[in-house]
Amino acid sequence: MSMLKTEIYDTEREMSLRCAQIVKETLDRKPDALLCFPAGMSVAGTCVALKEMQDAGEIDFSRAWFVSLDEWLDLEDESENCTNFLRKRLYGPLGIREEQMTLFDTHAEDLEAECRRIDRFIFDRGHIDLMLLGIGMNGHLGLNEPGGGFDSYAKVVELSETTMNVGQKYFSGGMKLTRGITLGVRHILETRHVVLQICGAHKQEIVRRLYHTGPTEDLPATALMLMDGAEVVMDREAAAGTPELAGAADEA
Repeated sequence: MSMLKTEIYDTEREMSLRCAQIVKETLDRKPDALLCFPAGMSVAGTCVALKEMQDAGEIDFSRAWFVSLDEWLDLEDESENCTNFLRKRLYGPLGIREEQMTLFDTHAEDLEAECRRIDRFIFDRGHIDLMLLGIGMNGHLGLNEPGGGFDSYAKVVELSETTMNVGQKYFSGGMKLTRGITLGVRHILETRHVVLQICGAHKQEIVRRLYHTGPTEDLPATALMLMDGAEVVMDREAAAGTPELAGAADEA
């Protein structure tokens, strides 16, 4: 079993509150921290908790910076893409200003140059301070698909069949998914603190694989085992298929 630092909470709400607290702790230490959030339902509860904390005057985002994790390419309708998911659930509710956000331009004529622009922004900020991540059903992080390697910065990727299929849940109608643009695993490894959020019984099998597989490019999430600053925060449903995690649940 891997030595990933792990915290397990009884409910998704409790898991989300813990992740929101980690964001607060980051900004308390460094008010102008560079933050990176994923799109997807794993982070939705954390967004709600952060709004509650902001309304209570417990957290201040006014000096924070944000950078895109990933984005779909070639969409016929972009209204439900990753950026708009986060605008609806995070940036908008928290009142994040446009100048605080550095987002992938999916319409850039030269997407490789766009990747280098994002890279430079991250390098100029001294790397990312806190990154929240979800885990794909095939173990991907961001849109870093199995077999993609751990040594790349921002890049354009061809989507796996699993991601093409599972990704449909983010769209109200059928959507043709073929390519994406994403921060590479090397950006993740260079981030000061990475939190992998996992919730729901449907993630039990990928959680089991994560904790019973050594670092391998075939399961991108295992790259976190190479980091000192990575941890997993999950709910009890997600952990239920991996009995060895019972001790971590007691410690959370």
